[in-house]
Parts: sequence; structure tokens; C-alpha cells
Amino acid sequence: HHIFPKIIEHISEIVDPELVILAVKSYGLAEVSEKLTQVVRPETTVITLQNGLDNYLVVAKYLDCEVLPGLVLVASTKTAANMITQKGTQKRLVFGPRGGKITPKMREIVKILREAGIDAKLTERIETKLWKKFLFVVSFSSATVAGMCPIGEALSNPKTLTVYKEVLREAIAVGKEEGIIFEQDIFETTLNGALNFDPLTKSSLLVDLENHRQTEVEALQGVVIRLAEKNGVSVPVTEEIYRKIVE
Repeated sequence: HHIFPKIIEHISEIVDPELVILAVKSYGLAEVSEKLTQVVRPETTVITLQNGLDNYLVVAKYLDCEVLPGLVLVASTKTAANMITQKGTQKRLVFGPRGGKITPKMREIVKILREAGIDAKLTERIETKLWKKFLFVVSFSSATVAGMCPIGEALSNPKTLTVYKEVLREAIAVGKEEGIIFEQDIFETTLNGALNFDPLTKSSLLVDLENHRQTEVEALQGVVIRLAEKNGVSVPVTEEIYRKIVE
């Protein structure tokens, strides 16, 4: 399929937006949000789709409008200039209000996304959804960075498999201290999700490291460490991976 969207180069060219979907990396949110202050209206809805837990709070510091946390469940990588390659079959977009009620506008947004062929879901439990994806991504990225290899190889190696399991346990412990109620089998289901993933997939964190780009470590391992300190939880393996990335 070939599509021909209207493309702009500067945020200042946006006029009276009803909906803004922020798909930049987490470390670019502050800069983009500051620029958006010139174009968004009180009636605008903004959806954040970054890895991590508190991206919508970063955006909400800048914008005086509705900001909804969201997430995307997909494995995709930039494989060449102007080319994105998706691996696996999962490709879902989830968003919703945090501690609020679903509104007619939110239902209209999800309807438009679905009509465009996007597997979109509107949920009242977005915080739990964010945490479940976070558990998957932080353990997945930690194992692939520990082995500097795709997930299949990482989970086949006893050493990096241990890294995966320990980071996952640490993140679950932190989440529970934050008041998140996980299913009893959350450890097993998260691990099985990784085991059933395309074995050749690398985490975006590893891809960024390999290409000497800025990473989302602060939105992933960094969040675990900061919340662990807040709640008095020990997360030594996550701290080890964090040091490997930032040093």
C-alpha cells in the first residue's frame, strides 16, 4: 500500500489539532512538548506512546490539555534509510485515562483508529497495561544488552537468562510496592511471552546502543532504580545493567 500523507517539518506548522499522537523516543518528550505549547488548544487530546511508565506526566507539565498515556505492542526496527521492518504478528495500540473516565471523544478516537486498520484498544486500566508492557520491555532489553544479542540467543544462554529472570523479579517487586496488582502468574506469562517472541529480535535499547544513539535507559532501567530507592527495594541486577549502558 502506498499512502501520501501531508508532511510538515516544524511543529509550528500544526494548526488547531484535535488529536496529537506522540511517538518520539522518551528522551525527546520534553523538547517536543515545549514546542507543542504554541499549537495545542485546551480541547486537544494528546496520546503518549513511549516505553516507560510516566511519559504522560512529562508531557502534562508543559501542555494544558488532555494527555492520555498509551502504549504500542509491536516489534519493529529501522533496517535502512526510510525503511521500518516489523517482526512478529503483534501490532496493537492501547490508550486510556489514568484514574479518569472514558469519554465520548476517546471512543471516537479509538473508532477512527480501528477504521484505519489499527488494532486499537481503549481501556480504563491503562496503568496496569503500562506496567505489564514495562515488565516485558525492561527484562527483554536487559537480557539482550547483557548478551549484546537477540532475545532468542539471550534466553538460550543460562547467564543472560538469569539476567532476564532477575530483572523481571526486581521490576515486579517494585511494581507491587507502587500498588500495582499483578496476576499471580505474571512472572511466567511475561517470560513465556519472551520465549515465544521472534528469536532474532533485538530490543530497541540494544539497537540504539549498537548504533551509538541515545537510549531510553532512563525510562526503563532508570525508572526501576528510582522507584526501588523510593520504596526501599533492592534491585542489584537492574543496577548492573544500567551501569553497563551508561558507562
